[in-house]
Amino acid sequence: MAAISLMRHGKYIGVRDLRANLAKVIQSKDAYFVTDHGKPLRAVLNYETLLELLDLVDELKDRELIRAVKESRAEYGKGGWVSVSKLKKKLKNK
Repeated sequence: MAAISLMRHGKYIGVRDLRANLAKVIQSKDAYFVTDHGKPLRAVLNYETLLELLDLVDELKDRELIRAVKESRAEYGKGGWVSVSKLKKKLKNK
């Protein structure tokens, strides 16, 4: 799940409602943002979503990966790309 999607589709729940619906919130795959007087306090995420976010943070720390993505985007923008079918043919012929 993309981080922006998480924020868009997350549900807001007040502290009192959380107390009354804790089992439902914990069992849900949805992200919940717990509020107190309308101010966000905590996020409740399922474990898989948390792992995805942690992977994303690790990727953002990888300078080599970021550089490779930046170069690839620039190359793609210049038309320097090969279709998958051509790449398969090229690899088969080697």
